[in-house]
Amino acid sequence: MNGIGTASEIKTKGRILFIEDIGEQKYAIDRMMQQLKRSGKLNKLAGLVVGCFADTKDTDRPFGATVEEIILNTVNEFDYPVCFGFPVSHNKENVALKIGVGYKLRVHAKKVTLDE
Repeated sequence: MNGIGTASEIKTKGRILFIEDIGEQKYAIDRMMQQLKRSGKLNKLAGLVVGCFADTKDTDRPFGATVEEIILNTVNEFDYPVCFGFPVSHNKENVALKIGVGYKLRVHAKKVTLDE
């Protein structure tokens, strides 16, 4: 997200955005999500894929929301599919995702598919 507002910022319109992190504070995850939202990067996504947020930390005064709640609260006004727990992360499950490939994301109550 350091590229927002620069010539190298990400293009998200019509694309599936994948996010994950390791060792981050909950308030910082909220701040990152708000920056993505305020910069318009979440407005016209084709979908949002959330991998593992491993080793998430909280402050002495608890933030008051899980990582999933932080993300859902940020994107609740949008109409695209959102998938949590996708097996791409810094943990044991680490499926490869190809960057720049056309994917179709389908999220149902009991099944998620990401087709190339």
